[in-house]
Amino acid sequence: MMEFFEAFILLLVIMDPVVSLSALVSLSKNKSKKELKEIAVKSTIVAIFIFLLFALGGELVFQFLGVDLNSFRIAGGIILLILGIEMVMGISLTKKREVSEIAVVVGTPLISGPATIMTTIILVKSIGLVTTILAGMTALLITFMVLLFAVRIRKFLGLGGMQLLATMMGVVTMAWGAQFLISGLMGFI
Repeated sequence: MMEFFEAFILLLVIMDPVVSLSALVSLSKNKSKKELKEIAVKSTIVAIFIFLLFALGGELVFQFLGVDLNSFRIAGGIILLILGIEMVMGISLTKKREVSEIAVVVGTPLISGPATIMTTIILVKSIGLVTTILAGMTALLITFMVLLFAVRIRKFLGLGGMQLLATMMGVVTMAWGAQFLISGLMGFI
């Protein structure tokens, strides 16, 4: 039981619902309440798919794709850096994003990104598949609930509070991106 709680806390911290909430609100400023709920559902589905894929066969997926874990870290780091810049600057470096695009960006690399994938693979090896999946699905449920109530949270915090939260979490997202880049590059040395 202790392994479950430790894995759950670890995965919840890595999935970081607050960063996902900030990104969701930042990337979907002009979206309706219905569209935000749709994004929350789709983001969670994407995150669940990625989580289960790597829980069930993470190393095999990397081998099949011919991708080194360090290359994956570097690519994830670049994506997180760009996303962090968008959050901090309040800009979009791409065209206006549709609901599905926002859902994919929030689902991965934020919720089930490089850190979640690496942690999942390590947890499966150390505590087993069933415990890892139960812990991960519980963390995903909490993350989903935070995203589902994005409208209420946005209303509670107000525009200024959400901008402050998005900026702070954008800086954290950029730091994660930089760390992934560094880790990936160090892995090649």
